[in-house]
Amino acid sequence: MILSIVQLGYGQSLTPERVNFLDFTPVIDGKPDDKLKTLERKKFKHFFRFDNPVTDSIDITYILGYTTTHLYLYIETKTDSITYRDRGFINGDGFKLLLARQQQGLSTDEFYDIVFSPSKDKNYWARKRIWEYNRNQKHGKKLSAKTQFEETSFNGKCGFEVLLAWDDIEPYHWSSGQLGYNLYFAKAIGNDSANGYSVVEDEGIWDEEIPKRNFVPVIFEKPKKVSKAFITAKLPKRNTRLGDSLSLNIISLSKAKIPKTIEVTIQDDASGIVLDKKINYTIKKDLQNELLVLDSRNLKPGHYNMTVRSSNDTIARYDFVVFPKFDFEALHSQIVSNQHHLELGTVNTLMFKINTIEQHLNKLKTYETGKKVLDEYLQFEAELNQFLNGSEPYKGLMQSYRRAFKSKYDNTYQPYSIKLPKDYDSTKKYPLLVFLHGSGQDDQGLLKMARSGGGFIEIAPFARDMFNCYDSVNSQNDILEAIDDAALHFSVDRDKIIIGGFSMGGYGALRTYYEHPEMYKGIAVFAGHPDLANDWLGAGHPDFLDDKFLAHFPKTPVFIYHGRKDGALPVSKAEELIAKLKSKGIFVTARIIDDKTHEYPDDETNKIYFEWLMKIIEK
Repeated sequence: MILSIVQLGYGQSLTPERVNFLDFTPVIDGKPDDKLKTLERKKFKHFFRFDNPVTDSIDITYILGYTTTHLYLYIETKTDSITYRDRGFINGDGFKLLLARQQQGLSTDEFYDIVFSPSKDKNYWARKRIWEYNRNQKHGKKLSAKTQFEETSFNGKCGFEVLLAWDDIEPYHWSSGQLGYNLYFAKAIGNDSANGYSVVEDEGIWDEEIPKRNFVPVIFEKPKKVSKAFITAKLPKRNTRLGDSLSLNIISLSKAKIPKTIEVTIQDDASGIVLDKKINYTIKKDLQNELLVLDSRNLKPGHYNMTVRSSNDTIARYDFVVFPKFDFEALHSQIVSNQHHLELGTVNTLMFKINTIEQHLNKLKTYETGKKVLDEYLQFEAELNQFLNGSEPYKGLMQSYRRAFKSKYDNTYQPYSIKLPKDYDSTKKYPLLVFLHGSGQDDQGLLKMARSGGGFIEIAPFARDMFNCYDSVNSQNDILEAIDDAALHFSVDRDKIIIGGFSMGGYGALRTYYEHPEMYKGIAVFAGHPDLANDWLGAGHPDFLDDKFLAHFPKTPVFIYHGRKDGALPVSKAEELIAKLKSKGIFVTARIIDDKTHEYPDDETNKIYFEWLMKIIEK
């Protein structure tokens, strides 16, 4: 994604910064406690005006500190009031905190990107949230109640105060070292704009496709004393191979020596105890970080839960996985040597799945459980056994699931999701809905929600695209091949195909229709943007507000939905597209919903959309 940015920089220091230890827990109310006044107030080093009119930067400062259980952050702006907006971390007022694991150099692809959006509704979905983890938005989730966030206005200033629980950002911890951070504050200006402030210059703040993020390294001040004894346990390696041992770090600090008994219990998924070990341990006045080795050689492949207790208090809970010893070459051979027994679509899907499992296993970090990879393998193993026994593992599935085809262009196995109508009958022909996912996502899970009202075969191509607006040759080829594969194996009426999508997929629907207008009877754009590729990728891509790209549209009805409060893709672009299409005599059904942000439609809009679909295919 390319943005026009005017940056005023103040220089950038890459010297490690010191984060002070706090021997008390601050009260989180939007204002700093008196005890925090001695901490250094830092300034943001980079100012970004983007395409906004000339505006002066304002004075914004921040404080960092930490306790044994939390990271503390306070941001203060010299402004009278807080502006509340959807996705305030980009549209203002709000901020993003990047916590990174150091790799070689000062950029990394291991990080948490955490967003905070002030909101009058404390349950607002983006108020405090992990936005991205290790370049994957699908791992985003709300932070727990252990993490506190409050904002307030006082004495001509606005304060934003966070107490971020270390438990919410495992395995990141003050004791682990080798961490870094960046901080970005979006300050609202005008009616719908925002200027930006950052500690480190990093295009990844806006561009999701940037492979690595920049940060400044930190050194956590060593705790010298605590008001009460502290003890915790860390499991540094959460996935192992059959026969490996487990190690456990015990971290502790106290005002005086305290003898403890630490009990480590490991249970399998059936709650059966497979290890129960008691260890004598002494908490000392100095900070201790002691490694304990557990004999886990008898653990079978599977998923386990570990509980660590001290004096009947639970000090840590972890889950971890023991993997079998994989032989991927043998698994490939089993599929290939039996490929003529069942339909080609099943072979392609199994080949794609085992390739994906191998890739996921190779990318797995030592601190990640790998439970998803284990579940993928167990599901694959069950499907492979069905295949080897001569039965179709995917026959009769009514819920959405993932299939694959072998691309005729490069011989790679490419996935798409599919969902058949309830009471699917292979002797009947069904219309096909092709639905494209948004940025940072893939096709998985996209069809769990109703996309057509139930009367269509629905497919969601991955199309080798997470950030590029379905504008590449590979994306467009994959969409066509997914349609061909669905039509080959299921009863698709190729004269009744609708193309639709959400967000980036909304632009993708327009882009895909433009390539082959003869294939589609309708286009559905949900929270999309008619010129997104040029905004994100630079000039030279189709702009569907330009007459020359609308030459084929008068023959095809269009459904457009957008939220007026959308803070990601502006409603004004949707309104321009609606007006432009109508001026061309194109039949447009439009739904602009006042109280919606960048989200899927309300029930009433879906009802109207489903009726629109049926009218189109009945023509």
